[in-house]
Amino acid sequence: MPDPACRHARTRLIARDDDAQYVECLDCGKILEAGELKNNEGPGFGESLSDA
Repeated sequence: MPDPACRHARTRLIARDDDAQYVECLDCGKILEAGELKNNEGPGFGESLSDA
């Protein structure tokens, strides 16, 4: 059974169309739309090199 606390840190692209990209989490096996991952990122992930 997948871990509900999985952060989906390791993914691979499995499908892409004009509107979306779909990835599979390599840790729990869940299929996600790539846009869902951006909403789940913790603090610090939205930084660019200019923020350094």
